[in-house]
Amino acid sequence: MAKTKQVFSSISKHEKRNFWIYISPWIIGFLAFTAIPFFSSLALSFMQWDIITPPKWVGFENYKELMDDKIYFWNALRNTIFYALVGVPLSVTLGLLLSILLSKEIKGINVFRIIFYLPAVFGGVAVLMLWSYLLYPGTGNGDAGLINAALGWFGIEGPGWSQSEFWSKPAVILVGLWGVGGSMMIWLPALAGVPKELHEAAEIDGASRWRKFWSVTFPLITPAIFFQVTMGIIGSFQIFMEPKIMPGNQKAWTDSLMVNLFDNAFTFYKMGYASAIAWVLFIMIMVLTVINLVVSKRWVYYESN
Repeated sequence: MAKTKQVFSSISKHEKRNFWIYISPWIIGFLAFTAIPFFSSLALSFMQWDIITPPKWVGFENYKELMDDKIYFWNALRNTIFYALVGVPLSVTLGLLLSILLSKEIKGINVFRIIFYLPAVFGGVAVLMLWSYLLYPGTGNGDAGLINAALGWFGIEGPGWSQSEFWSKPAVILVGLWGVGGSMMIWLPALAGVPKELHEAAEIDGASRWRKFWSVTFPLITPAIFFQVTMGIIGSFQIFMEPKIMPGNQKAWTDSLMVNLFDNAFTFYKMGYASAIAWVLFIMIMVLTVINLVVSKRWVYYESN
């Protein structure tokens, strides 16, 4: 009996040791790349630090300076809210419409799905540089970008894009829509999950296509819509590459909060101030996500409902 207990005790110790060995890479990675930077940024937001000299405790001074910065911070916040209010509905609507078209069971549909998904794979600085040439402002005198030149063929004078205060932000949003085809990975399974029997029953009742979509399809894909809206809001508040690589003629026209954070951290070396911006951004995203979660109980329908 005692020998049996000794054997089980030995096995238990062996399993515990293996457990810690297997999980230790994740714990080390989590501490090194998530937990420590997370709490370090919180501490830095109450300090003044330029990387060279030791950090100096300043309390809420960074947050006060941030609230008083009506030129850069509040302007970047307005731009970021514009990207969220205009970009998210456009992205969700276009992604859904595209996925409805690509959900049709026709010959060769997979080829079209691949074609529209590819832009989501090819992204980054190179694509943004390409877009900056495509949206080069001009009126067709040989110095226009491809889009303005194409508009000129139809007698339409293209907008100034990055050289116009009015069009510079829509240009950033337009470039962001380049990868909208990637959202079909969420939309297509959601659309395929709508029972055909419900559509057939609606057809028997004489429902039009719009009625079938609004009364049958839409309620059943609301979980996917909720997911896309939530992720879209988070992504739009973290928008960085588009306004950074394709800024307006004046940076103030297009700078987002993330660009403002980057400039303060790595151009002006104001690490404490940049950390304060990061925490304000984090709190705004958290509040919006919680509001979205609470409101979703009124319009998102799950299968169990």
